[in-house]
Amino acid sequence: MATFVKNCERYAAFLYPNGSNSARINLYCADGYRLYLIFKEGSLQNNTFNEGIKTGVGYQPIERYSDFIDLVRNEKPVRVTFNTTNKNYVVYVSSEEVGEGEV
Repeated sequence: MATFVKNCERYAAFLYPNGSNSARINLYCADGYRLYLIFKEGSLQNNTFNEGIKTGVGYQPIERYSDFIDLVRNEKPVRVTFNTTNKNYVVYVSSEEVGEGEV
């Protein structure tokens, strides 16, 4: 099983007015790895990984867009784990203090 676990260094977010893909979040990770999250309505394609360009593509229902964008905008550090064999991925936050000082 080959897996990469990387910190997400920056992201880009897109909302499309037309077409089959309604939204997209690109996660740019350490060492040139990337995870492109495609959000759409209807049936989802299988996730893919291209080793040559270190890029995974994952698909989610459009209803999950707000969950992912909230995570990458408001939490740090964001990490990405991508299993290149079965094409499963996780986007998560780790080592963040509980409560972050919020009132």
